[in-house]
Order: sequence, then C-alpha cells, then structure tokens
Amino acid sequence: MRVFISHSSKDKRFVRLLKDSLLENSIETWFDEDQLDLGDKLVNKLENALDDSSHLVIILSPSSVNSDWVNFELKRAIENNRTGLNSKIIPIKYKECNVPDEISDLLHADLTDEVVLPDNDRVKFISSGFDNFFLKLVRTIRNSAKTITKTEKEEILKSIKASKQAVDKHQKSIHRGNYKLIGYTTLESRKKFQNKLKGKVDGVESIEDIKPLLLPYSLITVYKPELGTKLMVEGDELPFGTEAHFAGYRNDDLAIAVDKRTRDGIMIDFDNYYQIEIDPEKNLIRFVNKIKTNANTV
Repeated sequence: MRVFISHSSKDKRFVRLLKDSLLENSIETWFDEDQLDLGDKLVNKLENALDDSSHLVIILSPSSVNSDWVNFELKRAIENNRTGLNSKIIPIKYKECNVPDEISDLLHADLTDEVVLPDNDRVKFISSGFDNFFLKLVRTIRNSAKTITKTEKEEILKSIKASKQAVDKHQKSIHRGNYKLIGYTTLESRKKFQNKLKGKVDGVESIEDIKPLLLPYSLITVYKPELGTKLMVEGDELPFGTEAHFAGYRNDDLAIAVDKRTRDGIMIDFDNYYQIEIDPEKNLIRFVNKIKTNANTV
C-alpha cells in the first residue's frame, strides 16, 4: 500500500506531517522531497511513482490549485472520466481555495477551520479536527474501493504524456541553479541602489519603499528585466511571496543580493546557499531549498 501525494511545495510542512503519520500506520507515501533529485525528469519519475502507488491524494490549497504540478501533470488525469478515476481521488482541502471543477463533486476532507502552528519543518494542529480527519483517511486508504487499478494508472500516464509538450515548453523557460543569498553590508550601500531606481519603480510613495535586488551577471543571458521591474520573490516556508525591485547585476560572484525586508518577508536567510528558480514570464524568483547556513546583515 503506497500513497502518491500531489501537492504544492508551499504546503510541504503539512505534507511532511501527513507522510510521517501515514508511515506510523504502515502506509508508505511517494513524496517528491524524498524521491526527486536535481536533474530528474519529472514525467519519468511520475511514471515510476504511479506504477508503485495504490492511492492518489491531492492536497488542495491556493498554492496547489494554481501550481504547475497540478495544472500540467495531474489536471488532465483528473479530467479523464473513462475509467471512473475521479471517484478514486482522495482530495484533502488544507487551506481555503477554489476546488478544481474536475473534482468539485467529490467529498473532500476539510481542514480549513483547523488551527495550526509551525513546528520546525512541519506543522502541528492544536485543534481536534486533524485526529478525526486522519482516522477517516487511514480507513479510506485501507478500503480497497479507492485503490487505483493498473488500467487507471495507464490512463493517467497517457494523459500526462499527452501534456508533456506543454510541460516541457514551460519547464525550459524556467532557469534553475544554486546561488548564495547575501544582503547589503550597510544601509548606505542599499541606499545607493535605491537612488539608482528612483523614478523607475511604479507604485512606491518614497525611496524607502524600494527593495533592491541584484542578480549575478551570469544570469544576464537568462533573464534581463528593465531596471525597477517589480519582482515577486517566494520561498518554501510560507504560502505567499513578497516583492522586490530589480536593480541590476553583480559582477564579482554568483550571489544574489536581497534586501533584508524581502528576506524577512519570506523567511529566507542571509549567507546561505539556495536552489532557486527564475520564471522570466512571471518575473518570479523562488528560493526552493536551503543548502547551507551562516550569519546576519541588512
């Protein structure tokens, strides 16, 4: 018995709790954090994962219903009605969101009224609803009626492979790499770049509202926004992002300089190495995984 968990990376804290709880009840999971390595072909890994999985769980949240994972890899699968696959999906509504039309008729577990607190790299529920939910989930998984058959897996993979061209096109536009995150050593150095962007940033009332971000020069061929472009910066710790303003390129290293207010807004740490993703079409920079730790700056 193995559960495939489809989710957004922004919900990993909850998914880690869910994974550990299922494992304590002798239910294994397929969780990309454990099974995906850098450079892995997502569709190939997904094929192997589905082949080994008996159940399909989808975590619903604002992040997941808008994520590339659900939109590209699984959306076509859940649209497929030929095998009755829709009735096999186990949706878990973790945060308030619009449930995708394809599974809106399914009865789903609803945790949106529960109270949670961060607990290191997981969350913990301080209200009673999780215990009742988890008991029902384990019973549902152990109920063979929800087991995905070989034919249904083949239908899922057929749908995924049909969308592979769209997946590949989108993936190729996203740059991925490992970079050091730094800040500005003094307020004066930050102010220099704020002055550089003065008059170039829309919607700011004062120069202090400008949050300059510098990219390594090596990225100039990958991403070349105009000075003052508003960037959305996201991390994996929080379900929302914060903004920064493009201030140019650094010439001397492979570091990304980010204002302390931006770093604090998404809980990313100075003087650490991160795996990052840059989506030029969306002016989006995501700090995906922290690789190494150290100190403090502005």
